Amino acid sequence: MIAAVALFWNLLGCLFFAVEMFGQEAAIQSMTEPQKEWARSTPGWIYIVYGLAVTTGVAGSLGLLLRKGWTIPVFAICLAAVIVQMAYTMLLGGGLEVMGPSGAVMPSLVIAIAAALLGFSWFARRSGWLGPARPTAERE
Repeated sequence: MIAAVALFWNLLGCLFFAVEMFGQEAAIQSMTEPQKEWARSTPGWIYIVYGLAVTTGVAGSLGLLLRKGWTIPVFAICLAAVIVQMAYTMLLGGGLEVMGPSGAVMPSLVIAIAAALLGFSWFARRSGWLGPARPTAERE
């Protein structure tokens, strides 16, 4: 059940990523002018990190569904990408100044969920629900 919810959550992240990549102007119409300036000033490398975060989130969720051992390192990459993206966007890029304290709610939730999915994958490994991280050849 957790894996299915994780997949749904991460697919929603892919949807938001697609909107931000291909429909940003339409998405920011309801923002104030300072917020629009901030959104338009986001550097391109952040979108690469964002794409990495959502891609590894989906891959990790599929790994959970398939009970694969590589789920843990994939979710670790996802969490690292989410932290980099949110730290830049909200702290270094000035998002908190423009969006206000309520602007920290969603980034905090995304970080918490990415960390929880990594923690759950560790738990799943210890519980024997996931296979080995790397396939091992049986030796005689």
